[in-house]
Amino acid sequence: MTISFDQFVDEAMEILNINLRGYKIKRVQRRTDSLMRRYNVEDYGQCLELLKKDQDFRNAYLDHFTINTSEFYRNPQSFQYLEEKIIPVLFSQNKVVNIWSAPCSNGAEPYTLAIMLTELGYTKSQYRILASDIDAEILEDAGKAIYNENAVTNVPPALLGKYFEEIEGLSTKYKLSSEIIKKVTFEEKDLINDPYEKGWDLILSRNFFIYLTTEIKEMLTYKFVEALRPGGFLFLGNTEFIFSPEKFGLQKLYSSFYKKI
Repeated sequence: MTISFDQFVDEAMEILNINLRGYKIKRVQRRTDSLMRRYNVEDYGQCLELLKKDQDFRNAYLDHFTINTSEFYRNPQSFQYLEEKIIPVLFSQNKVVNIWSAPCSNGAEPYTLAIMLTELGYTKSQYRILASDIDAEILEDAGKAIYNENAVTNVPPALLGKYFEEIEGLSTKYKLSSEIIKKVTFEEKDLINDPYEKGWDLILSRNFFIYLTTEIKEMLTYKFVEALRPGGFLFLGNTEFIFSPEKFGLQKLYSSFYKKI
């Protein structure tokens, strides 16, 4: 059965229960086409049938489609600003600081927060870190917390030795300590369609907006702002910007940091 890509997208959204049109459609098509080449799938009709009937292929499609790349201390200067300027404010104002990483991908980002807070002397009773992602497989990987060398490139050597165990093999990998793993809670969540919990002091949504349409970015910005408590902070990726942040009730602070007014 030969169908157009538009037809494929409409039917795939029903099967996967994901709003594919919320993402930049050319990216969706590129990712779909590359997966089809990998599995020798002839056309969109065959791809659709596999999504319906083959759970392994469906999982592979979701894994290939979603954003599953992240690393510890990505953009170190931003994390330095977070540590020096934002974290002290949060802990001076709140008995318990609520932090949300959304999407969290392979867990490197929320684990970076857990390492940072541990090094600063804060205990688990003083904060909560929730990490959300739509991809169940990447969440399983995040729970295992085993990373390749690229993911830990920006981790200071002293912290790498303190919180990671080096695993020798065909390629060197690093296992994060259980002390840090237990400080992060993971959940499966569709950020576009699912409702958000409210009362967050800090939301990290880094390098997610760049994949979304303008309309969805605006909608998610409103959702994130509504989920923040007054005075809370939104931390985006270094190449992501909110134009006219004041219309969302935000004040830009530094690079990709915004404060809810």
